Amino acid sequence: MKVAVLQMASGEDKRANLEKAARMVREAAVRGAELAVLPELFNFLPRRMEKDWCLPNAEGEEGETIRRLKEISKEEGMAIVAGSIIEREGERLYNTAFVLAEGEAVGKYRKNHLFNYGKINESQVFAAGDSPAVLDLLGAKVGITICYDLRFPELFRAEALLGAEVIVNAAAFLEETGRAHWMPLLRARAIENQAYIIAANQAGAEENRFRYYGHSCIIDPWGRVVRRAGSEEGIIIGCLRRERVMAAREKIPILKDYKEY
Repeated sequence: MKVAVLQMASGEDKRANLEKAARMVREAAVRGAELAVLPELFNFLPRRMEKDWCLPNAEGEEGETIRRLKEISKEEGMAIVAGSIIEREGERLYNTAFVLAEGEAVGKYRKNHLFNYGKINESQVFAAGDSPAVLDLLGAKVGITICYDLRFPELFRAEALLGAEVIVNAAAFLEETGRAHWMPLLRARAIENQAYIIAANQAGAEENRFRYYGHSCIIDPWGRVVRRAGSEEGIIIGCLRRERVMAAREKIPILKDYKEY
C-alpha cells in the first residue's frame, strides 16, 4: 500500500483549508498514493477552544468538507482518512475522523481521549468517543486514533487485538511537547503493537496562539522511521508492506502472549 501523509498548517479560513487539502490529496494521487491521511482538524483549526466559537464550523458527513473529499476519492480511485473535523450530531460536537473509499464514507472514529491542559480544554467543546475503530481498507486492517489518544497505549493495543496492521494518528501536536514526546510515543506504539504507525500532524504557528510541531511520519512495525517530514507543510509518501508486519509478529509474538490484568 502506498500512503501519503499530508502535513498542513491549517487556520480558521475553512474554505482555504479545504482547497489546500483537496489540492494536496490530488497531488498525492498524481504521485501514486492509494491512501491519503490528513491531520487533526484540518479544515478548521480553532484559535479558541470554545463551543460557541467552533459550532458555526461544525458539519456532518453530508457537509461540504466530506462531500468534497468523497468526490476526490471517487475521481482519483483512492482512500482518504479525513484527519478529523468538528462533527455535529444534534447538540453535541465530536472530534471525528471520517474514512473514505471509492467515493463513500466507510467508517469513522470519534476521538476517545480529550485534551484538557492549559489554554486548551477540549471537553468544553467536544463529547468523547467511546470505542476503537478498525476498518478494512485497501486489503489491510487500519485502526484510527487522534492526537492525544497517542498517550494511551491501551487504545492502540485494543485496535491491534482487533486486527489492526496499520494505525493512523491524525494530530495537532504542539511544538513544546512534540520535541520531547512525539517520536518516542509514535515509535513505542509501533514497537508495542508490531504495526505501521501513520502520523499526520499540523505544522506552523497560529496567529498569536499555538505553534504546532509538524514532523509527520511513517514508522514500520520494528520501530524504524520510514519517512519523516520537517516543520513545514508538505507531503511524505511511503510504501507499507504486510510482510513486515507478519515478520515482526512471528519473530516476537507479543500479541499472542498478551495477558489482561
